Amino acid sequence: MKKKGLLEIILVLAVIGTLFSGYLTYYTFANNKPGCDLYFFGLPSCFFGALIYAAVFILSLAVIADRHYRSKKTIAISIISAVGIAFASFLTLYVLSAKNCTSLEILGIPPCVYGLVMYLAILLLAAASFVLAAKHKN
Repeated sequence: MKKKGLLEIILVLAVIGTLFSGYLTYYTFANNKPGCDLYFFGLPSCFFGALIYAAVFILSLAVIADRHYRSKKTIAISIISAVGIAFASFLTLYVLSAKNCTSLEILGIPPCVYGLVMYLAILLLAAASFVLAAKHKN
């Protein structure tokens, strides 16, 4: 697979993640029920997940739109997804260890677990894209 194809998959995952986290944020505010268990600065954690996905979306769109592959942007995508992994890992551990978890569950799984899987996929795809670009240079 070409690096552009990998970046397009990252773009799709970022859109799905932004919409999913955005929906959970909306659900939390509209229903006055937590779609997410933790709040930071008065906002549900899923709001910050949406921001992380939006940053990945913008960067991946910028890399795809650029005719010359820019590895710095791909490194930035990797770093942002690593932040997402740390954030989602913390939330996953919190939710799974909480006895009175009030988080919305989808198919019996807390949303932060889905976020963690998607951030991991984004990181792996970004790393693969970076490796392909390095091989292409040589």
